[in-house]
Amino acid sequence: MTRFLLPALMMLLASMAATANEVYRTVSSDGTVVYSDRPLSPDSQLVGVASQPTDPERVAAEAAARTETATSRRSTAPSDDAFAAALAAQQELRAEACRQAREAAEAYERAPRLYEQLPDGGRRFLSEEELVQARLNARQAVIDFCDD
Repeated sequence: MTRFLLPALMMLLASMAATANEVYRTVSSDGTVVYSDRPLSPDSQLVGVASQPTDPERVAAEAAARTETATSRRSTAPSDDAFAAALAAQQELRAEACRQAREAAEAYERAPRLYEQLPDGGRRFLSEEELVQARLNARQAVIDFCDD
């Protein structure tokens, strides 16, 4: 395996050393701009690319600033206690929704007829199909909110 790895590594290093410092800009007929390391057409233009040597002190300072930012974010993140409290509150809400869904489903199953309240205070009794659908919806609510 190392017999193949060493030549591959040498080829990779050689290709990195042979990387051109020239960049060409070509605009195709549909207006798409393409940048490449060699001219793609007679209309390709050489673009100057400015590069600077890396300043180790600046890189170290930027890394330290990123570390400080990450540390301060962690210190202002919600604690495990706050997360546990929010989770407990959510579970209580879900338990209440489950209780209400069970009560509604039981009432719908016991009732021989169901009605909807009209804006004027009157009642409109549900048809048989609407009654079946209302009971199915109540059962689905129990499934959605209750874990058992």
